[in-house]
Amino acid sequence: MTRLILAMPLLALATACAGPERIAAPAPLPVPAPVPSQTAAPRAPDGAAANLAIPARLADGSYATPNRSVSAAAAAWHLRAAFNVAALNCNDPALAPAYNQFLKAYRSALKDAHHALTREYGDAATFDPAMTRLYNYFAQPPVMAHFCATAAPLLHQVAALPAAELPAFAPAALAQIDRPFTDFYARYDAWRVDLAAWRAGDAPATPRLAYATEVFRAEPHVGGGTVTLAAR
Repeated sequence: MTRLILAMPLLALATACAGPERIAAPAPLPVPAPVPSQTAAPRAPDGAAANLAIPARLADGSYATPNRSVSAAAAAWHLRAAFNVAALNCNDPALAPAYNQFLKAYRSALKDAHHALTREYGDAATFDPAMTRLYNYFAQPPVMAHFCATAAPLLHQVAALPAAELPAFAPAALAQIDRPFTDFYARYDAWRVDLAAWRAGDAPATPRLAYATEVFRAEPHVGGGTVTLAAR
């Protein structure tokens, strides 16, 4: 009986020396994974329609435009068509007088080019529809701004050249005028690829804001145990 009485104070003393009870901090809540949100569909370049028909891309990366690999007569006559579209559609009041000067200065050369090109097509029944398509090509609305920026300086330039220089000037000038169209076709093809990827769900997604567990660390609590505090 005496031993039991002595043991009880010792047990109380040991309990008092142990300090306050340590309470474990609760486990951190799981962080939800970012939920992707669908981005908007990519838009066609230069305000073009979504179902626009463009020339096929060739093996060398260029496009089969009406101005590709044409004769000297075609280059001169196609250049005339381009300048006509520019004079009628570009926002430059000086282009109409320059175009009239071009027609006057190169009347003979343009007449010869017209006759030669008509013979290339065989007859007027084939030539006339081809020229209608050519004018429509130069007047494509999505390319008009870039076309005007290219054609206008060339029209002013050719109006001041001697008539004998048209055959040498026309091919290079026509290639420059054609460049805005092939550049547009390349952008349009790239847009088609982006649109297909977007429809397949491969477009970059915008993640929602979420907390990352690595920015948290455990800090000691004054009363014992641990609590989770933000590290920054």
